[in-house]
Amino acid sequence: MAPFGPPFALIQGTFESHGTIFIDIPKEYCPTIRRGSVAWVGFGPEFFIRLENHKEWRDAYTVFGSVLSEDMEILEKIAQLPTKSEVWSNINVRVLENPVSLQFQRMNTKS
Repeated sequence: MAPFGPPFALIQGTFESHGTIFIDIPKEYCPTIRRGSVAWVGFGPEFFIRLENHKEWRDAYTVFGSVLSEDMEILEKIAQLPTKSEVWSNINVRVLENPVSLQFQRMNTKS
């Protein structure tokens, strides 16, 4: 079992679209899902952020971003907030008792 489980050591959320419709987002086959990867669940607007590496998930999800290593501590603290048990498609998961809002920012990595 992953230290930030169960079962998959991830934080999952949904983008609020504010007028943007999430349709026809192309699936891109990506390298290994690793700690800090931000990827679509299906074709959006749901996404997840990995808290641990998942080599077995290679090519299964479209990674569209990553969390800076210095910001991962924030996500680890979110993962420790109070949760409640739920079952999604026969998988036991832990869901935050109170939702947390996150803001994403595009960064220009070109020099």
